[in-house]
Amino acid sequence: MSHQLQPSDFLIIKDDHTRFMLKNAYQAITVAEGWEFMKTFNDNNYGFMFSDSPMTGKIMSKMEELGYSGHSGSSFAWTMKTMEFLAKHGRDVFISKFDE
Repeated sequence: MSHQLQPSDFLIIKDDHTRFMLKNAYQAITVAEGWEFMKTFNDNNYGFMFSDSPMTGKIMSKMEELGYSGHSGSSFAWTMKTMEFLAKHGRDVFISKFDE
């Protein structure tokens, strides 16, 4: 199962800001080599927003380095949960969620 999206795949996201957040997270996770972490993430009822995992911090730092520092706790959690879904279910299932 592959999570690998092409840059054009994000064009299915109509809202520019949402598309930017997801592209940024995807790139940050890739640069941080965090896809296995995303695939096996177990939130223990705390989720990404309160995670004390070094990988979560590394991904957040990479997001900022790659140009997005505007996350609230909620938007970070939503973005990361979306990337977790992608990691666990793959590109085709992810894209199918955006079919009109």
